[in-house]
Amino acid sequence: MVLAFTGCKTISVQDNQYQTAKEQIVLGSIGQDANYLLEQHYSSSAIPNYITPIKVQATAVPFNKSSYKSFQQAQPFQTTKVQIKYVDSLELKPSFINLEIVDQVGLITLLNDKTNADIKEYLVNQTESHIVTYISMAFPENILKDLQDAEEVFIEPSGKKSIALHLYKEKELIKIVNFFEGVVFAYKTASCCWKENDKYQLEIVDLVDANDNCPNKSYLSAQNAKKEINYYKF
Repeated sequence: MVLAFTGCKTISVQDNQYQTAKEQIVLGSIGQDANYLLEQHYSSSAIPNYITPIKVQATAVPFNKSSYKSFQQAQPFQTTKVQIKYVDSLELKPSFINLEIVDQVGLITLLNDKTNADIKEYLVNQTESHIVTYISMAFPENILKDLQDAEEVFIEPSGKKSIALHLYKEKELIKIVNFFEGVVFAYKTASCCWKENDKYQLEIVDLVDANDNCPNKSYLSAQNAKKEINYYKF
């Protein structure tokens, strides 16, 4: 288990509130918030088996004071050193990439698949766990350009038990970008909503933000969904 030191600060990215991060966090990974030395941190615990590509929206966003400060705080803790020349008084600002999982239906199907049975069981038992669905990253200029030029971006397997961004143009793979090639400085997660299927088995039916409620007759707690199953079963 790897601790990603994040603190408990938030920043606004494209009108959404993100947690700030200092160490590498992988989009599409499973983890949970943890308290360590009087601070809140992020503990990455598992990566699902990405049996199908999951589509990602990659958006270039200009730095502002708060996002640049978060980047500066994260930079020393990460492998790749990215040079960003930010001057607040200049109108033209350098950009970072905001990555968002947009194929939530595909992600839910993937998490329910039998190839991810161990991940699903972990999520059932670890009620505070969630999946990283957004991250903000600074990249070297050449990778930033590749991400902007790509027509489609997907999360796909890369190497043994790891995932990476696969960039496509005109349906052809043009580049593979590993998450360690940039600096992660903010992230956002989603929690699973649980419900019984027609065979009275637990399934993930939705992914919601931390402050949102689950759809009707589904629950953030798998245990509550089990109680619902037992009620109707007997």
